Amino acid sequence: MSDRALRLLASGFYGGYNMGDEAVLSGLLALLGAGGRHVDLTVLSGNPDVTRATYGVRALDRSIFRDAVRRALALRQSDALILGGGGLLQDVSGRRGIRGTLGRTLSLARWANRYGVPLVFWAVGVGPLHYTSVPDVAAVLRRAASIAVRDKASQALLHLAGVEAEILPDLAWALDLPERTGGQQLGISLRRWPGLDLQAVARGLRAVHGWFPGPIVFLPFERQDLEVGQTLQDLLGRDAVDVPATLPSLPEIIERYASCGAVVAMRLHSGLLAAAQGIPSAGIAYDTKVSELHDALGPYGVWLPVARAGEAPQALLAALRERGDWGSHLRSYAQEQRRLAFLGAERVLARLESLRDAAHGSRGGGGDA
Repeated sequence: MSDRALRLLASGFYGGYNMGDEAVLSGLLALLGAGGRHVDLTVLSGNPDVTRATYGVRALDRSIFRDAVRRALALRQSDALILGGGGLLQDVSGRRGIRGTLGRTLSLARWANRYGVPLVFWAVGVGPLHYTSVPDVAAVLRRAASIAVRDKASQALLHLAGVEAEILPDLAWALDLPERTGGQQLGISLRRWPGLDLQAVARGLRAVHGWFPGPIVFLPFERQDLEVGQTLQDLLGRDAVDVPATLPSLPEIIERYASCGAVVAMRLHSGLLAAAQGIPSAGIAYDTKVSELHDALGPYGVWLPVARAGEAPQALLAALRERGDWGSHLRSYAQEQRRLAFLGAERVLARLESLRDAAHGSRGGGGDA
């Protein structure tokens, strides 16, 4: 086995724009740092200055118009390209074409194929996809060295496309978060989405007023979420909802959970981070990833579709009254997901070391002939 560090290039929706994706990157770094391996990592980021300052890693701009030469050189010198985690294989939100999330992901994967760099899709979300995108996604995935998705819905979609994938926990489960036991306030995470009736949500929050002391703690994961929080303030009163003035960093958003005894969670990672800290939550499932997360919690999983988002606060309160020992169950589940995430990382990295050593041996053998 070579003693040389495993040189990896990682790409996701990183750069400080979405705290769920920052949780994913933080989890990836924890997984890469486990087991005493020496990993030489470069991260492709939407804001490389923020990524360098936050994590102390090398970072290049992922934009197709910036850092193109350095990005190509970093790719050619890498032992593998890691794509993930997060929802990188979908084409229904954000920009279309080469500048969109799916377009950039597939373009980068194709360049890796041209350079002979192994591809790793690690705990990615797949879909929603327009049917016209499926052949392109499947063609790229079939050339990957390792494919792991984060949920059953993604696995099923790939199976229909003729691609098999294992399931590994969302990379954010690798975070080692504190257990929260003293919070009593109600937290809420909302995003803009068609069909979300904020007036109905406000009525639902009024219905549970008095059961949770203090103002509602708003948990924004993207800058656009702040506008939703401000609308809630307009509906309920400025003092009734605590909305930060700017988007918190990942440590700051995690700290906001400290005062929460329960959370209404529309964002996937708002529910994941709640469970990881032992905090009950009710999901608002704008996507199957949200419902699947809460279904996995068994009798402690509560979720409603977007059309019934206004009922979520009362559904959560009813569940809190009916079931005890939430914290113990949620923490147990989170620790199991963390364990599985590290076991999966061991397999992925061992595979990459094997591919690196085989490539090194092949080059060495050619030189001696």
